[in-house]
Amino acid sequence: MKRRTFIRTSVAGSLLAGTATLPTASAQNAGGAQQILELRRYELKTADQRALVDDYLQKAYVPAVNRIGIKPVGVFYEMPEANDLSVYRLTPFASLEQFSSIRQVLAEDETFHSAALPFFTTEKGSPAYARIDTTLMRAFSGSPKVKVPREGDRIFEMRTYESHDELKSYLKVEMFNEAELEIFRKVKLDGVFYGEVLAGGTMPRLTYMLAYKDKAEREANWKAFLEHPDWNTLKAEERYKDTVSKITATFLRPALYSQI
Repeated sequence: MKRRTFIRTSVAGSLLAGTATLPTASAQNAGGAQQILELRRYELKTADQRALVDDYLQKAYVPAVNRIGIKPVGVFYEMPEANDLSVYRLTPFASLEQFSSIRQVLAEDETFHSAALPFFTTEKGSPAYARIDTTLMRAFSGSPKVKVPREGDRIFEMRTYESHDELKSYLKVEMFNEAELEIFRKVKLDGVFYGEVLAGGTMPRLTYMLAYKDKAEREANWKAFLEHPDWNTLKAEERYKDTVSKITATFLRPALYSQI
């Protein structure tokens, strides 16, 4: 397994010495410009709220950000939907600067304003949503951009790995970049995005998304991963011991207008 120069020295030892050996900007971008990913979850209580959010995203938000070159935008629903009406929105930005300027850009877009009017003019007693949860991520250097998976019938699995401290979370990202992503590709685990969480709840953590034709394909591909000799070698490395303390998996299906 390869090891870049900047990680040859133990990160833990460097931290204890007060001189952490962390990746430079050039090293982080070795695989190309890493996108900044905003994942929004609209918490919804009623079918009317779901319809209003869908209408806003489909007719206002997605076309507006597409007009300035931001794509693909993913929109997803939880499975099974009977238990949760939430809508998830994934937007890839070229940089933190683009992310921070998007409100101003939309504020100056009259076409967006017109299409979004029903969403932004709800009454206090009947809001468009209950709450919005936002997670801001930086794509992994080993997979720097959102990928549109295969066409046809698809389901998605969004996986979150929490760590008990920031060092272990950093090492888990390193583990993906150095070897785990390549094993995923070998066993046909179809990645959509891989993100190191910069801001959001339950930190430190990372989040990524995989696509499958169905759950049978999911089971077969994960079985192949768990049995792959490269994975058994990688997980045995002392450096990567105890990097994950909790795994959460959420199954999603795409909206008809989703670009992912």
